[in-house]
Amino acid sequence: MSETPNPFNRKTISRATIIAAAMAVGGIILFIVLWIVLGNTGIDQLARLLVSFCVPPAIITALLGIYFLITHNRPH
Repeated sequence: MSETPNPFNRKTISRATIIAAAMAVGGIILFIVLWIVLGNTGIDQLARLLVSFCVPPAIITALLGIYFLITHNRPH
């Protein structure tokens, strides 16, 4: 009998892991930058926290959406 093929492509999984890790680090760095910048402007703590928590995921989502829109329409 033959072995069943591995359904996971190691190259694709490692590339996706690297990209996800880069996005996570970018989100953390963006949170810290926003926290410091908004703190220097004198914004209230709650508003500062909400903006710092919500903006990085929104930017990551927008970048992923743009990527999928660009690559999805490409002919195969």
